[in-house]
Amino acid sequence: MDSRTTRAGTPERRNLAPLGRFRRIFRDHGWGTLLLLLVVIGSATLFVSSALWATNERFKREVAEIAYTHDAERLRFVEQRVAERVREDEAKVQAREKESENLLPSNQAHIVVSIAERQMWYLRGNDTLYTAPVAVGSGKTLVMGGKTQRFQTPRGRMTITHKELDPIWVPPDWHYVKTAQERGLRLINMSNARPDALAGFPEGKVPIRDGAVIIPPWGSPQRRHTGVLGAAKLEMQDGYYFHGTEKEETVGTAASAGCIRMLKEDILWMYRNVPVRTPVYIY
Repeated sequence: MDSRTTRAGTPERRNLAPLGRFRRIFRDHGWGTLLLLLVVIGSATLFVSSALWATNERFKREVAEIAYTHDAERLRFVEQRVAERVREDEAKVQAREKESENLLPSNQAHIVVSIAERQMWYLRGNDTLYTAPVAVGSGKTLVMGGKTQRFQTPRGRMTITHKELDPIWVPPDWHYVKTAQERGLRLINMSNARPDALAGFPEGKVPIRDGAVIIPPWGSPQRRHTGVLGAAKLEMQDGYYFHGTEKEETVGTAASAGCIRMLKEDILWMYRNVPVRTPVYIY
């Protein structure tokens, strides 16, 4: 407390505490003081709010800039990778084209087979010496021994390695597996038995007994089928042939296990006119 003397000569006691000062100021200056305080408080509140808003906006702007920078960097990275892959693909295409130009003989006779068109051409330079429809791989699959085999005609460059009239077909194991699956029969594998183990069974037929298909021994008469490959065959690598067929209605379709089937007159023309070591291009 503080005091001073009034005009009447009596001491005036003054309250200097914050609340007392506020009361005294309000008593001396009235509503003007209150209005001034409200203005000050309002200004302070507005200043704080503005500062908070500005800080928040700056934060959001900085976050957006960071995100934009990050996205821009990722976009540049993706664009660079795409450009690199395009250049790599273009280089591969050019290499393949150059390789094809080097592989295709200009004057040497060669065979071209289109799997999509199911057609073959025997060519020399720009001249077509012969053309004929063909049957190609069916594209079907067979599960055998836990592995899946797809019956498709291979693409690429091959060579005629052997020619033969009235060829004998020696079926692979898959032929017997396929027969058993189609007929819902069991399968007995005797492929490693003695060649005469199935003596008494018809030659060139699939052995079936007691609800089971028997895979005959290699070298046995039961594993030699006549007529299946037609009048002739032209052999290529990996066991693929041009050959005739006993099912000529399939020529022009996708029906084989991968070999190229032809009509009788066409395969005989090929046998007579196409020499061994003739290049074959299948696409």
